[in-house]
Amino acid sequence: MFAGALAARKGAHTLVVARGLGGTHVGPGVVEVWGYDGVRRLAGSPEDELGRLESKHPLALAGRLALREAVSEFQKMCAAAAYPLAGSLDKNFFLPTAMGAVRPTCLAPESFVAGEVRQSGELTLARLPGFRDFFADLAAANLSAAGYSARAISLDLPDTPARRDSFATDLARLFDSPQYREKVAAQWRDSLKGVTRLGLPAILGLRQAAAARRDVQEKLGVELFEIPILPPSVPGIRLFDALKRAIEDSGGRVTIGPRATGWGDRQQISGIGAETAGGVRFYAARHIILATGGFRHGGLDAPEPGLVRETVFELPVATGEQWFAPLYWEGHPYARFGVRVNEKMQPLNSNGKVIYENVRVVGGLLAGADRDREGSREGIDLATAYAAISNL
Repeated sequence: MFAGALAARKGAHTLVVARGLGGTHVGPGVVEVWGYDGVRRLAGSPEDELGRLESKHPLALAGRLALREAVSEFQKMCAAAAYPLAGSLDKNFFLPTAMGAVRPTCLAPESFVAGEVRQSGELTLARLPGFRDFFADLAAANLSAAGYSARAISLDLPDTPARRDSFATDLARLFDSPQYREKVAAQWRDSLKGVTRLGLPAILGLRQAAAARRDVQEKLGVELFEIPILPPSVPGIRLFDALKRAIEDSGGRVTIGPRATGWGDRQQISGIGAETAGGVRFYAARHIILATGGFRHGGLDAPEPGLVRETVFELPVATGEQWFAPLYWEGHPYARFGVRVNEKMQPLNSNGKVIYENVRVVGGLLAGADRDREGSREGIDLATAYAAISNL
């Protein structure tokens, strides 16, 4: 989506074809660039850690300039959608998770920032009776055990669905309404005496998130922060909508649903085929950005033991003899499997030669990174997308 937005803004006739919604709707809605040092300690500064990268790591291939420019452009897109992201490459925020762990985050929605665990003052987490996707007592207990002052309090929500469980998206749509926010503030005000920072599951608005948080915060006189919870991810949906708007406002299109297949020969890729209900529809393209993700998202497939295939163009995949570490919690070698590329993000064969001049590969499909253990997932997405578009 970011690559599509960048291409459309450059004036390219842009179409984004996606099998599904990707990771936005299940992810926390933040940008992690580098979260952990070599011994799994929380990294205070992504910038400081990037100097230790191996030369074939996707962030090293994209380069620091591309990363900086990508972060800046992404923040501009989100600000234009009235959903500003705070942060920079200089330092990470340490933000609470729904389980009461701490997530090192480079960029976060402004509504998350007051949850920085290193700030002075107690963290008060809202227990919302009837809402089953956030367990404030568990989160508060785990934060307290880690040395951060935290507690939970009960706050009732008015007008929740009567005959089924509430989803985060239900509540977020309610908070888009000024009238609902007035009702909530009136109901909560007396219960918040002595509270300075109040943590809520990420439900403070879907389409009007920044305005909703400011409004409720002013009415309560308490600093609010959101915590990402189980899918559907409201912060992730906000980011998806911001990127989709950036693409469409620049004349691009987004098509969700078809499975994409390669169209071309051994020398040149002509475009893709989209498998629609009415048959395969072919889209010719001068340039193709392949951002299908790894095993989790379908960009890589393992049809039989020891075999890995890239699912659109049958590009060669760099693997290894070992797939798994002896212990579950260790880093598993398969996480680093993927397509090798050069600095322009063009796919390479085993001899280091470019396979297709007009194809760029970005994001989780790339070899050489364990994005979860590094805390580098979105940083790689943004930097490699920016490098790919810059080198068209």
